Amino acid sequence: MKTSRWKRYDEKSGLWISSRKLIYVYWFKFLQHAENHPDKEVDWSLYEDWGGRNVICDPDTKFDVWWRQNWKTLFGYKIGEEDKILYPLSKRPSGETIRPKAHGIRYALMVYELKHTPLLDGDDLTDMENVGDGKVGDAWEIAKWIAKREFPKRRNKTSTDPSYDPEDWVFNTARRSIAKKLRKEDPVKFHKQRKTLQSRVGRYMRTAENHLDSVCKGRFP
Repeated sequence: MKTSRWKRYDEKSGLWISSRKLIYVYWFKFLQHAENHPDKEVDWSLYEDWGGRNVICDPDTKFDVWWRQNWKTLFGYKIGEEDKILYPLSKRPSGETIRPKAHGIRYALMVYELKHTPLLDGDDLTDMENVGDGKVGDAWEIAKWIAKREFPKRRNKTSTDPSYDPEDWVFNTARRSIAKKLRKEDPVKFHKQRKTLQSRVGRYMRTAENHLDSVCKGRFP
């Protein structure tokens, strides 16, 4: 699927999708997580056209392969035929289709996937001898892991967009160099920003839980 116009239109088939492909990747991933959640129950009768549980939760199922085989039937539409989308994105009370913000969903997914991971100073200690030193479910440790992995990507973006500020970012305070400097120069400001960031991580976790509840009922986001 080669798309244009906000990565939503496929010229070859003449079909649109309601949002970027990435949003459907997240729907797929949250559906897998919902099935594995001990307190969630997916109504798989709503996903028969996706291939059902056996396909979606099969470790051998690759999203891109699944997408190429199914996107036209499940999510594609022609202009003026939005009401014929088999699996539309959620709508607002006004009836308007929600335009999801990919980065917010991505961080919610990332935070959720780190929920049970032993972390310390931005590292995953799962397979390390000192795994017992890791903190599980700690919002600040989760923030440090994200900052360590994501900042290099943001920094690299400046090579193609000089106006881009990689440090204008909610997780910036969790970078080791920034936290160390701020803790030394202004401890009060550091603790305030750290608390704010911990609260943001908690909010992403709650958002993830909401997404899990939605996909159980055949909806996203």
